[in-house]
Amino acid sequence: MKQQLTQQQIQKLAPLQLMLARLSQLSQTDLEHAVLEEIEKNPLLELNDDPGMDIFQGEQYPVWRGDDLSSRSGSSSGMDVMDITQVEELDFFDRLLKQAKESGLNDDEILIAEEIIGSLDESGFLSGTPIENIAYKLSVDTETAEHVLKQIQKLGPAGIAARDLQECMMLQLEATHEEPFVIEIIEKCFDAYMDGEIDEVYKELDLSDEDIEYAVEQIGKLNPKPAAGHGEFMKKSIIPDVILREKDGKFYVALNETGTPEVRLSETYLKMLDKSDLDKNTKRYLTSNKQAAQWFMQAIEQRKQSIIAIAQSIVHRQRDMLVGKREHPLPMIMKEVAEDTRLDISTVSRVVNGKYMQTPSQIYELRYFFSEKAGRNDGHEVSTRDLEQDLIKIIENEDKTKPLSDEALQVALTEKGYNIARRTVAKYREKTGIPGSRERRKT
Repeated sequence: MKQQLTQQQIQKLAPLQLMLARLSQLSQTDLEHAVLEEIEKNPLLELNDDPGMDIFQGEQYPVWRGDDLSSRSGSSSGMDVMDITQVEELDFFDRLLKQAKESGLNDDEILIAEEIIGSLDESGFLSGTPIENIAYKLSVDTETAEHVLKQIQKLGPAGIAARDLQECMMLQLEATHEEPFVIEIIEKCFDAYMDGEIDEVYKELDLSDEDIEYAVEQIGKLNPKPAAGHGEFMKKSIIPDVILREKDGKFYVALNETGTPEVRLSETYLKMLDKSDLDKNTKRYLTSNKQAAQWFMQAIEQRKQSIIAIAQSIVHRQRDMLVGKREHPLPMIMKEVAEDTRLDISTVSRVVNGKYMQTPSQIYELRYFFSEKAGRNDGHEVSTRDLEQDLIKIIENEDKTKPLSDEALQVALTEKGYNIARRTVAKYREKTGIPGSRERRKT
């Protein structure tokens, strides 16, 4: 065998870069756990009990505020930072009400929503108070109260505010766009199915053994208590990492660092390192951990600056949406934010994933603000999210007995100004979880 020497370039990330890449992916909540774990395994790290002391022991690192990307100084924004970074802890039903208020209901409808949500039991059912009673109590007609109830039922989790188990199961099946025959079993044969009288279901709906087997499997996945077990999930999923506040026409961005412990180098071990009689192995061990601790603290600080810089870029580019001039974000790709912040696209991708921004109106995942540009013939700049919403509206208003095919949807979108192919229509229809025309047909 002939030996041959070759040259090969291998990109190797430095320890600091690796640590930064790992920490950048973490949400603020997960960062807290990572910090505590690092303190446990590295003796040179300890909690900073003196909040007045900078974690880098004297070095000043700027906190970027405002929506002017060129302004990156540590000067005060004039706002109360403690006021900015406080996050209100709400229970499940309070959060449900918060969702209702942000869903577009008017003031009168919000009063009805408050009464409905206040009447839900621990499992999330509106079982003890008929909707007619709520309408009578608030001096509104039953039709209006029913409308608000339907809006609440569209909020998460699926099945919430159902009046009985049958309606709860129906809401969950409809939310997942389940096969029509599965929905029919619950709609038309609920009592027979729940009593185990499968022969009656066969007879009523003319189903095959395969259909029944599939239906039993899907119905078995439904949650009979939609509010149970969701409190912690909702609480975790909407804790924001970035807080956005508006004052005098300007936006101010701050990290939500509530609960995240500050760290510093251990004075005890630093003094030990200064001793001239320290044995070689101990010195090597402490020196190695000191370097790792410094990398960890630098990575945390760089993570902070990256998040703030990316949030500022998003606010700068999506200002029209944030001030209410647009319903959805403008087209924006990660490359543009990377250019604004002089960060790698991979860093932008890691930072925006799974992190949330609390705006004056509601909470958004940072990734929500990114979308490709949708092609149009009229010169208007819209995103693929605008296209998806227009597609959903067209399908919501279609004749359910003659649902539109993808070709017909293409024509409808073309009439709205979109330059779109049929296969692209199918892609966005599937992306939004909407089944094909055959599955949407109702007799």
